[in-house]
Amino acid sequence: MSRGRRASAVCGALLVLALAGCTTGSPEPAADGAPPASTAPSAQDTVAAAGAALADAGSARVDVELDSVSGPVRASGPARFTPFAADLTVALGTRGAQVRVLDDRAWARFGGSDRWQPLSTGLLPVGAVGGMLHAAPGLRDVVAAPGATDVDGVAATTYTGSVDLAAARAGAPDPAVATRLDELAGLVSPTPRFTAWLGAPDAAPADRGRLLRLRLEPQAPPAGTQNAGAAVPGAVTVSFSDPGLPVEITAP
Repeated sequence: MSRGRRASAVCGALLVLALAGCTTGSPEPAADGAPPASTAPSAQDTVAAAGAALADAGSARVDVELDSVSGPVRASGPARFTPFAADLTVALGTRGAQVRVLDDRAWARFGGSDRWQPLSTGLLPVGAVGGMLHAAPGLRDVVAAPGATDVDGVAATTYTGSVDLAAARAGAPDPAVATRLDELAGLVSPTPRFTAWLGAPDAAPADRGRLLRLRLEPQAPPAGTQNAGAAVPGAVTVSFSDPGLPVEITAP
């Protein structure tokens, strides 16, 4: 199955993109015994810490937009990160569906039907979602844009960079995580670009530094190649709200 058709098949099951990682350690005291000067965290550590905080919250409400070859796919609803569960309202053009996921099981119902149909777990990137939670070792060239932008009414700082998923895989804590990272690389690309929007320093206290929105997109073909400048399907954008909200999802 082509990447574009596979992306359409999973509908809105793409969700919960987050980059988890570690922050810098405590600074060493000065040689003269004076308190150490505080050091601002790097842009890379800031993005990693925001993803880790979201993962630690355990759940969130997500709004997902996938750029597939057959058109945009949108999904929204509550999601729990571990074990993975989601209940999503999905729009594929003019067609609507409900998608429910419980760990390694999934179901969908279309239109106004009351009938739930089981979905093959092979069509759902649950492993890829888990891989995103372990992608921080692959963050590269992270920079913060000057100024602030608005994300759903919250002042946000924009960060951009790329993710080397092979490097993230090399730092995976166990084989299961490595498998999820492999699935993520096959779904998006081995070295996707990313844009992350974090609550700005002057945002409300609950939103400061919080991961508000994350976009992953495949690297475009290099300039001068046959497909340079062509649209690249597979980009996915996820907005997060209500971190830590209770999520109780049952099998239909």
